Amino acid sequence: MNINESVRDWVFHQVSASYPSLAVIDLVTMGETDDLGPPFLAIYESGVEAYAQDGVMLAGVSAYEITCELHTIPVEEAEEGTTPETEREYRRDFYDILGDRTMIDWISNRNGWQVFDIRLPAPTTEASDGRRLSRWTLTITAAPN
Repeated sequence: MNINESVRDWVFHQVSASYPSLAVIDLVTMGETDDLGPPFLAIYESGVEAYAQDGVMLAGVSAYEITCELHTIPVEEAEEGTTPETEREYRRDFYDILGDRTMIDWISNRNGWQVFDIRLPAPTTEASDGRRLSRWTLTITAAPN
């Protein structure tokens, strides 16, 4: 299983357990968004490179960039959209989920991965084709089991 699918499983687990207001948002991985309308969270691998520590390459360990994009439609641009307040709540809740370091232990030994570290900068938000797009890019240091 891809690391992005493991992140999707984590987000789904957290939404189910602690964030019921996010249950209205579809969680998808790369290639699943063709016939989907907002709101949804797309999770995909956007880069990978071999991992080195102190200049020494660690065999089998890579730093994966996993991008998570929240797609919403601003209420001003459509009858059925997402208000700015609701979108801010979604962003805050997803940031809490994606930044939760217990994801390291949760993903490790599931779906064939050993995760060593996860880094998450603040999200960016922009307008894109009538949508509001909020993006987080996680850097996950991991190796397949």
